[in-house]
Amino acid sequence: MEQTDIKMVYKDEDIELVSDIRSFSCLEESTADVYALVLCKEGALEFLFNGAPVQLERQMCFVCPPNSHISRIMLSPDISISILRITKRMIQKMLHSGIEQWDKFFYVNKYNVTATTEEHRRQMLFYQELIEAKLLSSPTSYRKEIMQSIIRAVLFEILALIKQTEQAMAEPVEMDRTRLHFNNFLHLLSSTPVKNQPVPYYASQLCISPKYLALVCKKCSNKSAREWINEMKDADIRHHLVSTSLSIKEIARKLGFDDFSFFCKYVRRRFGCSPTEVRRAAELRSSNLLNL
Repeated sequence: MEQTDIKMVYKDEDIELVSDIRSFSCLEESTADVYALVLCKEGALEFLFNGAPVQLERQMCFVCPPNSHISRIMLSPDISISILRITKRMIQKMLHSGIEQWDKFFYVNKYNVTATTEEHRRQMLFYQELIEAKLLSSPTSYRKEIMQSIIRAVLFEILALIKQTEQAMAEPVEMDRTRLHFNNFLHLLSSTPVKNQPVPYYASQLCISPKYLALVCKKCSNKSAREWINEMKDADIRHHLVSTSLSIKEIARKLGFDDFSFFCKYVRRRFGCSPTEVRRAAELRSSNLLNL
């Protein structure tokens, strides 16, 4: 596919806004502490998100949480998208009271794709035009603060859009100590490169007991801490099998499996087939997509 130059709209140490880009490759760089928010304005695109297929069409929004993996990207010729990359610390700083709902959408409910309305799309384009206008204007004091305020408004627009489509989450929940520990656990787990760690390891990092961490996870998500660890560990395994050229032994070592035979047994138990079969199935699926 013919590639065009990336149009950088805005960038500082915490925020990067890219617009009208046919090269989607910047999202293939897995970054442990950065969210990527993608608005598909025209056209369509397909890619693998943590090894699972995702399709975006016009007026659809996608949020890629930290430590996630995007690969095997296919774009339509008329694609037009905007990409906002923002650090996790800036998300937490900007959203404040909204951070619990944000975490619940993207970590607990795995809600990464939503359809925007024509009104929302116009609003997003307005924000983009506002950012471009501010950058083209004469430099003033507090320029960075002004830009961050506009981006903060965009984040709340996205949060409002998702809440609008999730009626079950219409009423905000007050942040309590249990929820705070749960959110901290999800952040720690998502940013830990080697997730093949026992529950006591994560509990010690959070300065709480393993028993309390188990209670926190059950209360907030109806899943055990071990289930959360396995889910995110599986996502890393799928990514490395599907989207890297590392050997299966190299993947096992990289993800903290010292016993290769145990790694193969784990993959077979969790995926229903061997690591080699997972990789071959992904290659076949990719080949079929390319032949469409």
